[in-house]
Amino acid sequence: MKKNLSSFLVLVVLISVLCIMPAFSEGTTEGQPKKAEYVMLMANPSSPEDACVKAFFKFEEIVEEKSEGRIDVQVKHSGQLGGHRDYIEGLQMGSIQLAEINTSVLSAIDDSFMVLDLPFLSKSGEHQLRVLESGVGESLSNTLEEKTGIRIIGWMIRPPRCVYSAVGPIETAADFKGLKIRVMESPVMLRTMQLLGAKPVPVSANERYMALQTGVVDAAENNPSIVLTEKEYEVTDYFSMTEHFNTPNIIAVDTKFLSNMPEDLQKIIIEAGEEAGEYATEIAAAEVNDSLKQLEEKGMKVNAIADKSSFIEAVSPIYAEYEDQIGKDLIDKFLLTD
Repeated sequence: MKKNLSSFLVLVVLISVLCIMPAFSEGTTEGQPKKAEYVMLMANPSSPEDACVKAFFKFEEIVEEKSEGRIDVQVKHSGQLGGHRDYIEGLQMGSIQLAEINTSVLSAIDDSFMVLDLPFLSKSGEHQLRVLESGVGESLSNTLEEKTGIRIIGWMIRPPRCVYSAVGPIETAADFKGLKIRVMESPVMLRTMQLLGAKPVPVSANERYMALQTGVVDAAENNPSIVLTEKEYEVTDYFSMTEHFNTPNIIAVDTKFLSNMPEDLQKIIIEAGEEAGEYATEIAAAEVNDSLKQLEEKGMKVNAIADKSSFIEAVSPIYAEYEDQIGKDLIDKFLLTD
């Protein structure tokens, strides 16, 4: 009798537990929530306010909706997984599947990427995009894929890079003399600053704030939105509109991971990359004026530069210096495209 009573009580408890368990969403099987077939880690060094990170969240939204949950995209921003150079290794090792990489970093892989670092070569973001869409972007992606197994699925065109400093404004090339300035790890960027008379110091993006704060460098160069979102106005006082580089970022994917997905999911990833790149480009361009206004409100002194001829003259030798490495035909693609 006691045994039967115990069995009855166990049955009652089991029924009660089943009754109070929450209902699972549509697509669950036998009481278990449906899991994504693929998980993709997407790495970015910037904060959530940055245009490229916003584009990554847009990518996540598009992919998860169109794949109906078969793909789970996880955006890892704010340098959680390191910087741009770390992402190249991560993509090749398979520890991450997608990442933002600045093309300056890719010049270490192939010299052709250095064309995007040449100062004053791109007349504007729109001009740069026209050249990339003429076949240059596809050629660069093919080169990268052949050498690393990484494919470009989106181009994020950034506003021109400008100098921001703790020691004074930049008005002419003479103001660069002796300036310790943070640059990316790009031979062309280093040489450009040397031609201007500065002392370039290569520092990764996730260490830039600290380098400015501790005086390792006096200045850095980037677009105004980055200075704002990374709060680098806290450690600098002057923002000078030199607009010397117009270096884009890419959305990169691990080709091996992508090729192992069904064709319908591959298509979703590739199309979402293109859309996210366009989204980043649009919002970055739209944010420039507002970012400059906010920097002034934060106490920075912003100065426009009507005459950039002294900068252009100072760096002009660099085109001939890198013609053989980059390729004259590739440089001419930019020079001869309206």
